[in-house]
Amino acid sequence: ADRCRQAGALVLVSDDSALARRIGADGLHLPASRLAELDGRPAFEWVGASCHTRSDLEKAASLELDYALLGAVKPTLSHPERSALGWPAFSEMITRLPMPVFALGGLSADDLSTAKASGAHGVAGIRAIWQG
Repeated sequence: ADRCRQAGALVLVSDDSALARRIGADGLHLPASRLAELDGRPAFEWVGASCHTRSDLEKAASLELDYALLGAVKPTLSHPERSALGWPAFSEMITRLPMPVFALGGLSADDLSTAKASGAHGVAGIRAIWQG
């Protein structure tokens, strides 16, 4: 957390509110399964969620979350069982939402222009970023 702050980055913890509080994280990122269980927004400055359906996105919006990740847009090794949405479905699913939505799943920086043309605020990734 200290290293992130020194670099000017926010610290968001994935699905562990106790850890997020203990380290003084800026926020919490929720998986879709946890999002579905919530009746109210968690008490953090920043809260976002991974979403896979329009219903997930609408739930995130109803809780006034700060952002959502939607995917998988393309086939991904981290979730091989999940069918890829594709860009047209992604674009349709994010229409008229009050928060930024980032594309996720099988993406790299090379997908940024397509993502933005499809209405995304950006792309999120793990493998492509770490593996260069």
